[in-house]
Amino acid sequence: MAPPKRKAKPTLPNQPTRKSARLAQQHPRGLSRLSTTSHHDPPDAWTALAEQAKARVSAYRRHGKPHEENLQPSLNAFIDWLPEKGWESIARDILDAKTDGALYAVFHNLLTALVAPMKARSRPPSITPSPLPKREENVEAVAATLETPETRKRAFRDSCFKRDKYRCVITGGTDTSHWKELGRPDDMAHGQLEAAHIIPFAYGSWDKSSDAPEHIVRAWEVLYRCFPKVREAGMQVKNINSLSNGISLRYDIHLQFGEFSIAFKPTDTDNVYELKVFPSYPTGLRPTLPEGPVEFTTAEDAQDLELPSAVLLDCHYRLAEILNASGMGEIIERYQEEWERLKEYANGSLRHDGGTDLEQILRTALWTHVEV
Repeated sequence: MAPPKRKAKPTLPNQPTRKSARLAQQHPRGLSRLSTTSHHDPPDAWTALAEQAKARVSAYRRHGKPHEENLQPSLNAFIDWLPEKGWESIARDILDAKTDGALYAVFHNLLTALVAPMKARSRPPSITPSPLPKREENVEAVAATLETPETRKRAFRDSCFKRDKYRCVITGGTDTSHWKELGRPDDMAHGQLEAAHIIPFAYGSWDKSSDAPEHIVRAWEVLYRCFPKVREAGMQVKNINSLSNGISLRYDIHLQFGEFSIAFKPTDTDNVYELKVFPSYPTGLRPTLPEGPVEFTTAEDAQDLELPSAVLLDCHYRLAEILNASGMGEIIERYQEEWERLKEYANGSLRHDGGTDLEQILRTALWTHVEV
């Protein structure tokens, strides 16, 4: 599918008229000084900016750095698929990168500070800083807002299930535990249900005995920079367990949602989405997916519970398009798989016979520490 065309006043789907709508009017404390891009230029100037940035990307020459083959398709995909303000910010960062080393740093910052945290199965690795001083000022502003980490809460799961009628929002299948409570009806499809975070829970989790670690701070800064509406909607650490950030999904679909092989594409109707299934979605699981649109509604006894945020779902969808167009997601998957293999190989410790491949372990564990 082709990227969306640039418009004079691009807009995102409206936020649901619940708590999430009220959050959209709030700005997290301390973030008003985040550097942003001016948007008073005419549409022709926006087109020229995108073309100039892509020309700079095409001029990049490889220098033997890791994953360089993904740099050009990745940066072009960010320009094509990020929302208003987000793509302009990245385009200006690209144009500010006067050397290939600086341009590689822009790419690697997006890879380690956005793609890796959004796909991380556990604590993400350290993050490559942005090469631009103004982005470091943003990091300081974000750090001032991250006070207390969140913990996984049963209430988040229970409220998601209640709002979504104890059903997967995609397939309509009932949670198996709830199916048992209903008397195991023969005519009711059921399966293991999970409450999925749209913005991963890892964004709000760290050792509460310390301040927010640098990798968390930088991850939020890049998320806000690429998706300004996420910040404007009030999403921050304390809201990571908000119902606006949750949906009920069958366990296998939850896994694919986290892998960005399936996403909710916005439509012109509030709370109605087209299900976008990417080639990496397992073919054996596709027959259970609906062919038509997916509509989010609340159970009759849960009208006070907020629906999933249109802004957060749009963020997930756009990032899914970027990852599938660029191959960035596959980079993270390879490191995740290699890290799990190495942990199993070493069995959590070094071998006494000297057979532990320390070079491979260090290369995998410290893959974000590269010369830029």
